[in-house]
Amino acid sequence: MSTRRHFIGQSGAGLLSALLPLSTFSQMQEEASAHVEPGFEGLIVTDDEGEAVRMRDGSAIVKIKVARSSGAASIAALSEVFHPGDTLPVHKHLNEDEVIFIHKGKGLFTLGEKQYPIGEGSIVFIPKGVWHGFHNNGSEPIDMRFCYSPSGFEGFFREVGTAVGQPFVQKTMEERRAIAKKWGMIYK
Repeated sequence: MSTRRHFIGQSGAGLLSALLPLSTFSQMQEEASAHVEPGFEGLIVTDDEGEAVRMRDGSAIVKIKVARSSGAASIAALSEVFHPGDTLPVHKHLNEDEVIFIHKGKGLFTLGEKQYPIGEGSIVFIPKGVWHGFHNNGSEPIDMRFCYSPSGFEGFFREVGTAVGQPFVQKTMEERRAIAKKWGMIYK
């Protein structure tokens, strides 16, 4: 099992190094090695696992897969499905870089001041401080995976959403803005 974990860790590092600018990847490696807990060997999370949080109108589910609370200080990984017509409002993170992988579906992504078509297999790297958002303008759901570095921002989803199994409490946009600001995110 430790060989498999080592392989997964090495594979992930190889993928990130191919996607990120060298300076960003080197900085992430330094931060990761500085935050490794003694005895932490990593973890494997299946597609159906994760801490599930209901968002927006209660029909959207974010799954927190890898988090600071699970021992990962350098990165958090999550998943979400955006239904046709759903929009992620344009925003920016003041503290985290973000990587988004489109597993299925297609839509229109805003990055900085431009819009780009995205589809299955698209990967978007968003450095902290860059405006971004997207709209599912297709007829199929967008199934996406996304990571933040460093970890910690996953707390935003816990606070703005409602844990699956609990009565859903929808937040107003003003409440969402206040919570976002607390977590270092600003809506445009």
